[in-house]
Amino acid sequence: MRSLCTMSTFKSVLILGKRSHCQMTFTCLRYLHKSASASSLENPVKPVSDLFTNPVDRLQPLLQIPIIPNTDRAFRPSRKEIEEASLLFEPKNLVGECFKFLGAYPNPHIMPRWDVPEVAFIGKSNVGKSSLLAAMFAQVPDLKVRVSSKPGHTKLMNVFNVSNLFHLIDMPGYGFNMPDHFETSVEAYLKTRRSKMTFILFDGRVGMTQNDQKYFQRYSDLQIPMCMVLTKIDLAKPSALLRSIVSCLRFRDETKANSCFPQPFLVSSMNGEGLAFLQSFIAYITGNLKIESLT
Repeated sequence: MRSLCTMSTFKSVLILGKRSHCQMTFTCLRYLHKSASASSLENPVKPVSDLFTNPVDRLQPLLQIPIIPNTDRAFRPSRKEIEEASLLFEPKNLVGECFKFLGAYPNPHIMPRWDVPEVAFIGKSNVGKSSLLAAMFAQVPDLKVRVSSKPGHTKLMNVFNVSNLFHLIDMPGYGFNMPDHFETSVEAYLKTRRSKMTFILFDGRVGMTQNDQKYFQRYSDLQIPMCMVLTKIDLAKPSALLRSIVSCLRFRDETKANSCFPQPFLVSSMNGEGLAFLQSFIAYITGNLKIESLT
């Protein structure tokens, strides 16, 4: 069992002080959320100096202990591997390439059995599941992911095809305004389809809520492959984001959720930070990317 720092230890090792924010231009715009360009001058989307990195790396200098313990066989792709994976989400006009919305399904029993790996995204209402997928497909103009500011707008399981290599599934959210058929749709899917990975999303500003803990424990008991993703990191202060990470990892260990990947992923659907890194993990677990450090 990995030992994580307690919250009191966390506070004591946090390096306090002002961080300098230099104004940089985007290295690429492929992940920039369409609503970012419409943001007000009062709250502009901050640019990211390098989109092909792991956001954990910029947070590590704020802690005197490893955020991802060295004892874990961490996912650490090279920059070249991250860039290679990101290209899977961009149209290249190749034979067999297909980015397509395949349909919305109320339960898995009427969902076709496709011969490609499936990756599911789940979390509380308004945590940013649809926005995350919309950002991933920002370079595919013909593929639209419906995004709403109203919690619980996703009522069905929306399936998106990525070049016939794998499918991404946007699940209805739990909590506020969740659909009545949630258990017969989402939970039935998790029990019967056995996707390559179920990404469970948490708000990076607050970490796990009590409701998040309830559903995390519930899905952990199913022994399905899970991975934690912290969203909206562009809105979280570094100290708050670190607390969220530590609390999520600590809860994972306390509940002995051994089917959950020990490394969390951090993403922003607005400025694109962390998306290419997450895409490289998706490419890896679906068998579409070789990671030299893991061979």
